[in-house]
Amino acid sequence: MGGVLVALELVQIASILVKAGMYISVLLAAGSVINIWLLTELDAAASRRLRRLAVWSALLGVVFSALTIPLRAAFFYGGIGGALDPMMLQIALSSPLGLSAATHILGLLAIATVAFNRSGARIFAMLGVALVAISFALRGHATNDPRLALSTLFVIHILAASFWIGGFFPLYDMVGRGNAAAVRTVERFGQAALVMVGLLVGAGSVILVILAGNPIAVLTQPWGQFLALKLAVVALLLGLAGLNKLRLTPALAKTGEGAPLRTSIQWEAAAFILILLVTATFTSTVAPEHAG
Repeated sequence: MGGVLVALELVQIASILVKAGMYISVLLAAGSVINIWLLTELDAAASRRLRRLAVWSALLGVVFSALTIPLRAAFFYGGIGGALDPMMLQIALSSPLGLSAATHILGLLAIATVAFNRSGARIFAMLGVALVAISFALRGHATNDPRLALSTLFVIHILAASFWIGGFFPLYDMVGRGNAAAVRTVERFGQAALVMVGLLVGAGSVILVILAGNPIAVLTQPWGQFLALKLAVVALLLGLAGLNKLRLTPALAKTGEGAPLRTSIQWEAAAFILILLVTATFTSTVAPEHAG
């Protein structure tokens, strides 16, 4: 794994940074819409700020999604000059990545309509969330056999991950109030998280078994080592989630003191970003045939 990082080339570094930015912005946009729909206890100010976050994340996601095309062209070409080569760009647009990026962008533009704060706009935004989730099933590992099973698992995995990362900001925002609405918001998120985190881990585990066969043997390969690092951070994230539910949420309900829970949420967000950065790294380097 260390050798892979030392040998990174300019196109790979750019691909990692753009892909990580795309993952974060797209999941955050989709997850913000999911949590607007789920967290009915948000007050007007928190709801307004969450809608604003969804819109800006969606617009940023459009930029990052569009940038994946010239970077893929540069990968095909073998150098950064390919990013402007018309033939390479056409090949990239015609690849599964091109279809996925177009679906991404369409879904993100639908998500951005949540800015209007109307019931019709929220339904349109939820359709955008569905498009974003489906877009991840149009490329990379999801196109392997058995395709239907893998595509379904990837959609579930993306929706659950979006829910989780999209919950950090509204929870952090509301916990600062320390009032009854804040407690109900955290408890409601915690109840939904029991299901969504289970789906996230379950779908991810089945995907790993289908793609890797013997997960232990994979650890001898560089991409397996990246995957092991990712799973270690996931374990840390699950530990923080358990701490929040079992210790810090009851403490908030009892004392109204939200500072410890806010600190834990910040660490959760940092761990999630690290997971997405590791994912972007190994899908851009040691598994180029599946890069997505």
